[in-house]
Amino acid sequence: MKTNVLASSRSLRNLYFVRTVFQILWAVGVLATAETQPSVAAVLLVAYPLWDVACTLWDLTTSNSDGSARTSQVVNAVLGTAVAAGIGFTIFNQPKFAIATFGAWALGAGLLQLVAGLIRRRQLGGQWAMILSGAQSSLAGIAFLLGGLSGKVHVKDLGGYAIFGAIYFLIAGVLLARRLAHPEALTTQSSAS
Repeated sequence: MKTNVLASSRSLRNLYFVRTVFQILWAVGVLATAETQPSVAAVLLVAYPLWDVACTLWDLTTSNSDGSARTSQVVNAVLGTAVAAGIGFTIFNQPKFAIATFGAWALGAGLLQLVAGLIRRRQLGGQWAMILSGAQSSLAGIAFLLGGLSGKVHVKDLGGYAIFGAIYFLIAGVLLARRLAHPEALTTQSSAS
């Protein structure tokens, strides 16, 4: 049990740091190309939920999440795959629907992240950054959904969303790294659950 919790925590910490870097690079890419190279920005928009699916699958294969956390991750992976397809079908002929689709995904993925953060809080402790990130993603998703449908949100507006997500992942990674520096805290937390 102790080894599983430590291995899962290390993998999660690494995942948070990798996601931090990717999201910053993605945001820079979207902000740099949205006005001048919209086709590149469109590809990046499709890639974002697919990246989230890849991260979810990595997490599923390396963590020792319980049944409800695993279920929310599987739902998130299926949702992300469907959203990437939806964005791909709409981005070139109806961009406002692509933004709205991204918003619906951000709402759903945020709620699932909130659930996973609450569950992991019991298992690993902390996780407040992921809980806040899930809540913020849900609110941003509503804004993107409504803004996309009304044509008021553009692909470049999604760059800030990714930057805020990167900040939350960085904070969560640092906090988990600090907990890993004192592994007895992790094993005490997991045995108390």
